[in-house]
Amino acid sequence: MIVVASLVTVVVVAVLVAHPWQEVPPTMRSPEPPRTLRSVSVDFGIVTDPETDWQALDARLDAAGVTGVDLNAGRVEFTAFDWPAHPESAAEPGSDHLARAARALRLTADGEQRQIGLIVDAYVPEWIAADPSVAGVDADGRRVPYNASAAQIAHGPVGDRLVEYVAALGARYQPSQIAVTELFLYHSFGDEDLALYRAATGAADWPRTEDGRPDGLDPTVGAWRSEVIAGLLRRMRAALDEAGASGVALAIDVEVDWADPPRGLPSSGHDFAVLLGAADRLVLWAYTFAARPPSEVGTFTAALVAAGADMSRLVLSVGLWAPASLDPPGALPASALAEAVGSAQAAGATHVNVTPVSLVSEEDWAVLADLWG
Repeated sequence: MIVVASLVTVVVVAVLVAHPWQEVPPTMRSPEPPRTLRSVSVDFGIVTDPETDWQALDARLDAAGVTGVDLNAGRVEFTAFDWPAHPESAAEPGSDHLARAARALRLTADGEQRQIGLIVDAYVPEWIAADPSVAGVDADGRRVPYNASAAQIAHGPVGDRLVEYVAALGARYQPSQIAVTELFLYHSFGDEDLALYRAATGAADWPRTEDGRPDGLDPTVGAWRSEVIAGLLRRMRAALDEAGASGVALAIDVEVDWADPPRGLPSSGHDFAVLLGAADRLVLWAYTFAARPPSEVGTFTAALVAAGADMSRLVLSVGLWAPASLDPPGALPASALAEAVGSAQAAGATHVNVTPVSLVSEEDWAVLADLWG
Protein backbone atom coordinates (compact mmCIF):
# COMPACT_ATOMS: atom_id res chain seq x y z
CA MET A 1 0.00 0.00 0.00
CA ILE A 2 2.92 2.34 0.76
CA VAL A 3 4.36 1.61 -2.68
CA VAL A 4 1.01 2.31 -4.34
CA ALA A 5 0.57 5.57 -2.41
CA SER A 6 4.05 6.67 -3.38
CA LEU A 7 3.35 5.93 -7.03
CA VAL A 8 0.13 7.95 -6.89
CA THR A 9 1.99 10.89 -5.36
CA VAL A 10 4.66 10.70 -8.05
CA VAL A 11 2.00 10.64 -10.77
CA VAL A 12 0.15 13.67 -9.30
CA VAL A 13 3.36 15.66 -8.95
CA ALA A 14 4.38 14.73 -12.50
CA VAL A 15 1.03 15.94 -13.85
CA LEU A 16 1.32 19.27 -12.04
CA VAL A 17 4.88 19.75 -13.22
CA ALA A 18 3.88 18.96 -16.81
CA HIS A 19 0.67 21.03 -16.63
CA PRO A 20 1.09 23.72 -13.95
CA TRP A 21 -1.98 25.61 -15.22
CA GLN A 22 -4.10 22.72 -13.90
CA GLU A 23 -3.23 23.61 -10.30
CA VAL A 24 -5.97 25.21 -8.22
CA PRO A 25 -5.43 28.99 -8.53
CA PRO A 26 -5.00 31.00 -5.33
CA THR A 27 -7.81 32.99 -3.76
CA MET A 28 -8.05 36.42 -5.40
CA ARG A 29 -10.78 38.13 -3.43
CA SER A 30 -12.50 38.27 -0.07
CA PRO A 31 -16.18 37.32 0.16
CA GLU A 32 -17.15 40.89 1.07
CA PRO A 33 -15.49 43.62 -1.00
CA PRO A 34 -13.96 46.40 1.11
CA ARG A 35 -15.61 49.82 1.22
CA THR A 36 -12.37 51.50 0.16
CA LEU A 37 -9.58 50.20 -2.03
CA ARG A 38 -6.10 51.44 -2.89
CA SER A 39 -4.76 49.57 -5.90
CA VAL A 40 -1.99 49.45 -8.48
CA SER A 41 -2.04 47.91 -11.96
CA VAL A 42 0.69 45.56 -13.16
CA ASP A 43 1.72 45.65 -16.83
CA PHE A 44 1.43 42.52 -18.98
CA GLY A 45 5.19 42.56 -19.59
CA ILE A 46 5.85 42.35 -15.86
CA VAL A 47 3.15 39.72 -15.32
CA THR A 48 4.66 37.41 -17.96
CA ASP A 49 8.35 38.07 -17.23
CA PRO A 50 9.79 34.94 -15.55
CA GLU A 51 12.40 37.16 -13.90
CA THR A 52 9.86 39.33 -12.07
CA ASP A 53 10.66 39.40 -8.34
CA TRP A 54 7.15 39.07 -6.93
CA GLN A 55 8.36 38.91 -3.34
CA ALA A 56 10.08 42.27 -3.77
CA LEU A 57 6.90 43.77 -5.27
CA ASP A 58 4.84 42.31 -2.43
CA ALA A 59 7.11 44.07 0.05
CA ARG A 60 6.65 47.31 -1.87
CA LEU A 61 2.87 46.92 -1.73
CA ASP A 62 2.96 46.28 2.01
CA ALA A 63 5.10 49.35 2.66
CA ALA A 64 2.78 51.49 0.54
CA GLY A 65 -0.47 50.19 2.04
CA VAL A 66 -1.74 48.81 -1.27
CA THR A 67 -4.89 46.72 -0.74
CA GLY A 68 -5.65 45.79 -4.35
CA VAL A 69 -3.73 44.67 -7.44
CA ASP A 70 -4.91 44.47 -11.04
CA LEU A 71 -2.93 42.04 -13.19
CA ASN A 72 -2.96 42.45 -16.95
CA ALA A 73 -4.14 39.10 -18.36
CA GLY A 74 -3.31 40.05 -21.96
CA ARG A 75 -5.38 39.88 -25.12
CA VAL A 76 -7.46 37.11 -26.65
CA GLU A 77 -4.54 36.55 -29.04
CA PHE A 78 -1.80 36.72 -26.38
CA THR A 79 -2.72 35.32 -22.96
CA ALA A 80 -0.95 35.12 -19.60
CA PHE A 81 -1.83 31.45 -19.07
CA ASP A 82 -2.69 28.39 -21.13
CA TRP A 83 -6.25 28.97 -22.25
CA PRO A 84 -7.48 25.45 -23.00
CA ALA A 85 -9.87 26.67 -25.72
CA HIS A 86 -7.05 28.52 -27.53
CA PRO A 87 -3.67 27.15 -26.43
CA GLU A 88 -1.96 28.75 -29.42
CA SER A 89 -2.47 32.16 -27.79
CA ALA A 90 -0.32 31.51 -24.70
CA ALA A 91 2.51 34.00 -24.20
CA GLU A 92 4.54 31.19 -22.62
CA PRO A 93 3.01 27.72 -23.01
CA GLY A 94 2.97 25.74 -19.79
CA SER A 95 3.14 28.77 -17.50
CA ASP A 96 0.31 30.28 -15.45
CA HIS A 97 1.71 33.75 -14.85
CA LEU A 98 -1.49 35.01 -13.25
CA ALA A 99 -1.53 32.28 -10.61
CA ARG A 100 2.17 32.81 -9.92
CA ALA A 101 1.67 36.53 -9.34
CA ALA A 102 -1.46 36.05 -7.25
CA ARG A 103 0.22 33.55 -4.94
CA ALA A 104 2.91 36.09 -4.14
CA LEU A 105 0.64 39.13 -3.81
CA ARG A 106 -2.61 37.79 -2.40
CA LEU A 107 -1.98 38.58 1.27
CA THR A 108 -0.82 41.72 3.01
CA ALA A 109 1.83 41.57 5.74
CA ASP A 110 -1.06 41.47 8.23
CA GLY A 111 -2.55 38.42 6.56
CA GLU A 112 -5.46 40.33 4.98
CA GLN A 113 -6.69 39.33 1.53
CA ARG A 114 -5.72 41.74 -1.21
CA GLN A 115 -8.34 42.19 -3.88
CA ILE A 116 -6.76 40.90 -7.08
CA GLY A 117 -8.41 41.83 -10.34
CA LEU A 118 -7.60 41.00 -13.94
CA ILE A 119 -7.39 43.25 -17.00
CA VAL A 120 -8.37 42.16 -20.52
CA ASP A 121 -6.94 44.22 -23.39
CA ALA A 122 -9.45 44.44 -26.27
CA TYR A 123 -6.82 45.22 -28.95
CA VAL A 124 -6.43 42.53 -31.64
CA PRO A 125 -3.49 43.62 -33.86
CA GLU A 126 -2.39 40.12 -34.86
CA TRP A 127 -5.96 39.14 -35.75
CA ILE A 128 -6.31 42.27 -37.89
CA ALA A 129 -2.98 41.62 -39.61
CA ALA A 130 -4.21 38.14 -40.55
CA ASP A 131 -7.74 39.26 -41.45
CA PRO A 132 -8.08 43.02 -42.11
CA SER A 133 -11.85 42.69 -42.54
CA VAL A 134 -12.31 42.65 -38.75
CA ALA A 135 -10.60 46.04 -38.29
CA GLY A 136 -12.31 49.28 -37.46
CA VAL A 137 -12.57 51.86 -40.25
CA ASP A 138 -11.89 55.56 -39.71
CA ALA A 139 -13.82 58.48 -41.21
CA ASP A 140 -11.50 58.48 -44.23
CA GLY A 141 -12.20 54.82 -45.00
CA ARG A 142 -8.88 53.47 -43.69
CA ARG A 143 -8.67 50.35 -41.58
CA VAL A 144 -6.93 50.78 -38.21
CA PRO A 145 -4.30 48.37 -36.86
CA TYR A 146 -5.52 47.68 -33.30
CA ASN A 147 -9.27 48.15 -32.87
CA ALA A 148 -11.97 45.81 -34.11
CA SER A 149 -15.03 47.27 -35.83
CA ALA A 150 -18.31 47.99 -34.09
CA ALA A 151 -19.91 45.17 -36.06
CA GLN A 152 -17.25 42.76 -34.78
CA ILE A 153 -17.85 43.88 -31.21
CA ALA A 154 -21.61 43.56 -31.61
CA HIS A 155 -21.93 40.19 -33.35
CA GLY A 156 -18.63 39.11 -34.88
CA PRO A 157 -16.00 36.54 -33.86
CA VAL A 158 -13.84 39.18 -32.12
CA GLY A 159 -16.67 40.07 -29.75
CA ASP A 160 -17.47 36.40 -29.25
CA ARG A 161 -13.83 35.66 -28.37
CA LEU A 162 -13.70 38.53 -25.88
CA VAL A 163 -16.81 37.21 -24.15
CA GLU A 164 -15.32 33.73 -24.11
CA TYR A 165 -12.04 34.95 -22.61
CA VAL A 166 -13.69 36.98 -19.86
CA ALA A 167 -15.80 33.96 -18.89
CA ALA A 168 -12.75 31.67 -18.89
CA LEU A 169 -10.81 34.03 -16.63
CA GLY A 170 -13.75 34.43 -14.27
CA ALA A 171 -14.37 30.71 -13.99
CA ARG A 172 -10.71 29.80 -13.45
CA TYR A 173 -9.49 32.58 -11.15
CA GLN A 174 -12.60 34.07 -9.48
CA PRO A 175 -10.87 37.49 -9.31
CA SER A 176 -12.30 40.51 -7.54
CA GLN A 177 -13.07 42.05 -10.91
CA ILE A 178 -12.32 41.76 -14.62
CA ALA A 179 -11.78 45.09 -16.35
CA VAL A 180 -11.92 45.39 -20.13
CA THR A 181 -9.53 48.04 -21.44
CA GLU A 182 -8.73 49.67 -24.80
CA LEU A 183 -12.32 49.21 -25.98
CA PHE A 184 -13.16 52.32 -28.04
CA LEU A 185 -15.35 52.77 -31.08
CA TYR A 186 -13.88 55.87 -32.68
CA HIS A 187 -13.20 53.83 -35.81
CA SER A 188 -16.65 52.49 -36.63
CA PHE A 189 -17.40 53.67 -40.17
CA GLY A 190 -17.21 50.44 -42.17
CA ASP A 191 -20.07 49.17 -44.31
CA GLU A 192 -21.14 46.61 -41.69
CA ASP A 193 -21.00 49.30 -39.04
CA LEU A 194 -23.27 51.53 -41.12
CA ALA A 195 -25.77 48.70 -41.46
CA LEU A 196 -25.68 48.29 -37.68
CA TYR A 197 -26.15 52.03 -37.14
CA ARG A 198 -29.03 52.18 -39.60
CA ALA A 199 -30.79 49.26 -37.92
CA ALA A 200 -30.38 50.86 -34.48
CA THR A 201 -31.38 54.42 -35.41
CA GLY A 202 -33.50 54.20 -38.55
CA ALA A 203 -31.21 56.72 -40.24
CA ALA A 204 -30.40 56.27 -43.93
CA ASP A 205 -26.75 57.31 -43.58
CA TRP A 206 -24.18 58.63 -41.15
CA PRO A 207 -24.59 62.21 -40.02
CA ARG A 208 -21.90 64.12 -41.88
CA THR A 209 -19.67 67.13 -41.35
CA GLU A 210 -19.51 70.05 -43.79
CA ASP A 211 -16.74 68.33 -45.75
CA GLY A 212 -18.89 65.20 -46.21
CA ARG A 213 -17.04 62.94 -43.80
CA PRO A 214 -18.98 60.85 -41.24
CA ASP A 215 -19.47 62.87 -38.05
CA GLY A 216 -18.19 60.90 -35.06
CA LEU A 217 -19.20 63.69 -32.67
CA ASP A 218 -22.88 63.55 -33.58
CA PRO A 219 -24.95 62.58 -30.49
CA THR A 220 -26.71 59.76 -32.33
CA VAL A 221 -23.35 58.18 -33.16
CA GLY A 222 -22.14 58.45 -29.55
CA ALA A 223 -25.37 56.94 -28.23
CA TRP A 224 -25.13 54.08 -30.74
CA ARG A 225 -21.48 53.38 -29.98
CA SER A 226 -22.19 53.29 -26.24
CA GLU A 227 -25.06 50.83 -26.76
CA VAL A 228 -22.79 48.57 -28.85
CA ILE A 229 -20.25 48.41 -26.02
CA ALA A 230 -23.00 47.98 -23.44
CA GLY A 231 -24.32 45.05 -25.45
CA LEU A 232 -20.92 43.36 -25.29
CA LEU A 233 -20.73 43.98 -21.54
CA ARG A 234 -24.17 42.43 -21.03
CA ARG A 235 -23.01 39.34 -22.90
CA MET A 236 -19.89 39.20 -20.73
CA ARG A 237 -21.94 39.51 -17.56
CA ALA A 238 -24.26 36.71 -18.64
CA ALA A 239 -21.27 34.51 -19.59
CA LEU A 240 -19.62 35.11 -16.21
CA ASP A 241 -22.81 34.18 -14.39
CA GLU A 242 -23.22 31.05 -16.49
CA ALA A 243 -19.59 30.09 -15.82
CA GLY A 244 -20.10 30.20 -12.05
CA ALA A 245 -18.39 33.57 -11.63
CA SER A 246 -21.36 35.68 -10.54
CA GLY A 247 -19.28 37.13 -7.71
CA VAL A 248 -16.75 38.61 -10.13
CA ALA A 249 -17.35 42.30 -10.80
CA LEU A 250 -17.28 43.33 -14.46
CA ALA A 251 -15.63 46.68 -15.20
CA ILE A 252 -14.59 48.70 -18.22
CA ASP A 253 -11.88 51.33 -18.58
CA VAL A 254 -13.38 54.58 -19.84
CA GLU A 255 -12.24 57.95 -21.09
CA VAL A 256 -13.55 61.03 -19.32
CA ASP A 257 -14.96 64.44 -20.18
CA TRP A 258 -13.13 66.83 -17.86
CA ALA A 259 -15.70 69.53 -18.57
CA ASP A 260 -18.68 67.28 -17.75
CA PRO A 261 -17.48 64.47 -15.44
CA PRO A 262 -20.80 62.61 -14.94
CA ARG A 263 -21.40 62.38 -18.69
CA GLY A 264 -18.44 60.38 -19.86
CA LEU A 265 -17.31 60.50 -23.49
CA PRO A 266 -20.06 59.15 -25.77
CA SER A 267 -17.99 59.80 -28.92
CA SER A 268 -15.73 56.89 -27.92
CA GLY A 269 -18.68 54.75 -26.81
CA HIS A 270 -18.20 55.70 -23.16
CA ASP A 271 -21.49 57.24 -22.09
CA PHE A 272 -21.33 56.57 -18.35
CA ALA A 273 -25.07 56.22 -17.79
CA VAL A 274 -25.38 53.66 -20.59
CA LEU A 275 -22.33 51.63 -19.53
CA LEU A 276 -23.34 51.59 -15.85
CA GLY A 277 -26.50 49.84 -16.97
CA ALA A 278 -24.38 46.92 -18.17
CA ALA A 279 -21.18 46.90 -16.06
CA ASP A 280 -20.63 46.75 -12.33
CA ARG A 281 -17.89 49.39 -12.34
CA LEU A 282 -16.22 51.99 -14.50
CA VAL A 283 -12.46 52.58 -14.30
CA LEU A 284 -12.14 56.30 -15.03
CA TRP A 285 -8.99 57.37 -16.83
CA ALA A 286 -8.14 60.41 -14.71
CA TYR A 287 -4.94 60.77 -16.69
CA THR A 288 -3.57 64.30 -16.74
CA PHE A 289 -0.55 63.50 -18.97
CA ALA A 290 1.06 66.69 -17.59
CA ALA A 291 -1.43 68.66 -19.72
CA ARG A 292 -3.67 69.45 -16.74
CA PRO A 293 -2.85 70.40 -13.16
CA PRO A 294 -2.96 67.22 -11.04
CA SER A 295 -5.32 68.91 -8.60
CA GLU A 296 -7.94 68.71 -11.36
CA VAL A 297 -8.36 65.02 -10.50
CA GLY A 298 -9.80 66.19 -7.19
CA THR A 299 -12.02 68.76 -8.90
CA PHE A 300 -13.23 66.06 -11.28
CA THR A 301 -13.99 63.71 -8.36
CA ALA A 302 -15.84 66.42 -6.47
CA ALA A 303 -18.05 67.03 -9.51
CA LEU A 304 -18.98 63.34 -9.59
CA VAL A 305 -19.85 63.39 -5.89
CA ALA A 306 -21.90 66.57 -6.30
CA ALA A 307 -23.83 64.93 -9.16
CA GLY A 308 -24.81 62.07 -6.87
CA ALA A 309 -22.62 59.42 -8.53
CA ASP A 310 -22.34 56.08 -6.74
CA MET A 311 -18.62 56.25 -5.96
CA SER A 312 -18.54 52.56 -5.02
CA ARG A 313 -18.98 51.85 -8.75
CA LEU A 314 -16.29 54.25 -9.95
CA VAL A 315 -12.53 53.69 -9.84
CA LEU A 316 -10.39 56.83 -10.12
CA SER A 317 -7.33 55.64 -12.03
CA VAL A 318 -4.31 57.95 -11.97
CA GLY A 319 -1.98 57.27 -14.89
CA LEU A 320 1.74 57.98 -14.63
CA TRP A 321 2.38 58.42 -18.36
CA ALA A 322 3.64 61.81 -19.44
CA PRO A 323 5.40 63.45 -22.40
CA ALA A 324 8.94 62.28 -23.08
CA SER A 325 10.15 65.83 -22.50
CA LEU A 326 9.73 65.39 -18.77
CA ASP A 327 12.55 64.25 -16.51
CA PRO A 328 12.50 61.33 -15.98
CA PRO A 329 11.11 60.76 -19.49
CA GLY A 330 7.68 59.29 -19.80
CA ALA A 331 6.57 59.58 -16.17
CA LEU A 332 4.76 62.19 -14.11
CA PRO A 333 6.78 63.58 -11.20
CA ALA A 334 6.05 62.23 -7.73
CA SER A 335 4.68 65.61 -6.65
CA ALA A 336 2.00 65.35 -9.36
CA LEU A 337 1.10 61.83 -8.24
CA ALA A 338 0.77 63.03 -4.65
CA GLU A 339 -1.54 65.87 -5.61
CA ALA A 340 -3.66 63.79 -7.98
CA VAL A 341 -4.21 60.88 -5.60
CA GLY A 342 -4.49 63.03 -2.51
CA SER A 343 -7.05 65.38 -4.06
CA ALA A 344 -9.14 62.46 -5.38
CA GLN A 345 -9.29 60.86 -1.95
CA ALA A 346 -10.08 64.15 -0.22
CA ALA A 347 -12.92 64.76 -2.69
CA GLY A 348 -14.58 61.41 -1.98
CA ALA A 349 -13.06 58.72 -4.20
CA THR A 350 -13.45 55.36 -2.48
CA HIS A 351 -11.36 53.36 -4.96
CA VAL A 352 -8.15 54.93 -6.23
CA ASN A 353 -5.84 53.14 -8.65
CA VAL A 354 -2.32 53.99 -9.80
CA THR A 355 -1.08 52.66 -13.16
CA PRO A 356 1.21 51.22 -14.42
CA VAL A 357 3.51 49.75 -11.80
CA SER A 358 6.42 49.80 -14.27
CA LEU A 359 6.48 53.61 -13.99
CA VAL A 360 6.24 53.78 -10.20
CA SER A 361 9.53 55.29 -9.01
CA GLU A 362 11.18 55.19 -5.60
CA GLU A 363 9.72 58.64 -4.96
CA ASP A 364 6.27 57.44 -6.04
CA TRP A 365 6.38 54.51 -3.63
CA ALA A 366 7.24 56.96 -0.84
CA VAL A 367 4.26 59.14 -1.86
CA LEU A 368 1.89 56.17 -1.74
CA ALA A 369 3.27 55.13 1.65
CA ASP A 370 2.48 58.61 2.95
CA LEU A 371 -1.03 58.57 1.48
CA TRP A 372 -1.98 54.93 2.02
CA GLY A 373 0.49 53.35 4.44
